[in-house]
Amino acid sequence: MKTPSSNMKKKILHISLMMFFLTSLSYPQKSTQFYLFGGKNYHFEYGTEKDYIAGINDFPVNPSHFPFNFGGAFTVYFSKRIGIELDGRYTLSSKLNLVDPIDQDTLSMNSYKHLSLTANFIYQFLSKRIRPYVIIGGGFDRISAKDETYLTEYGYHIDIKAPLESELIDPIAQIGVGIFIYLNDFLGIRFDSRYIVIFDTPNNINCFNITLGLFLSVNER
Repeated sequence: MKTPSSNMKKKILHISLMMFFLTSLSYPQKSTQFYLFGGKNYHFEYGTEKDYIAGINDFPVNPSHFPFNFGGAFTVYFSKRIGIELDGRYTLSSKLNLVDPIDQDTLSMNSYKHLSLTANFIYQFLSKRIRPYVIIGGGFDRISAKDETYLTEYGYHIDIKAPLESELIDPIAQIGVGIFIYLNDFLGIRFDSRYIVIFDTPNNINCFNITLGLFLSVNER
């Protein structure tokens, strides 16, 4: 399977950011919102035993894991219901226990840390103190990786090579729901949940992300 080149990925990222800022400038702003949050990101299992290649891919199944993440978002609203959001979030590593399907040898390693940046459309169903919403958008995810050497349970040294520079960035798409709870006219609590697909090769990575944090709304009328 062919993957987008590094230059193509950068072009798409620049276009996404440009669309966000042009849209922000093209319509009269009713309010802006700043959101700081923390949460957890559930990575579903991916890879199959059919991908096993002795000495090359001895641990083909990447098990599900549940790392912490945190970040911030900036949203421009054109009404009390419709806005666009620029969201950045950083996902920490978590422990993975991989299994060799042939001899059941095990390898304990850390998952990659990664940073995602997305531009999203948001629609609020109500304009009162409690405002449920839906959100949809996309952007890019970049992993932080380096070459590592691990020792398996059976005493074998396994070298895990970091992906090439052109393979560190992948496009992502997401859809989700959440709720704003205004504590006063400007400050509130936001709960957000999103289903995220990272378009990687050879396997797409599916995630479910839950965050909770505080938001500050400016120029709300």
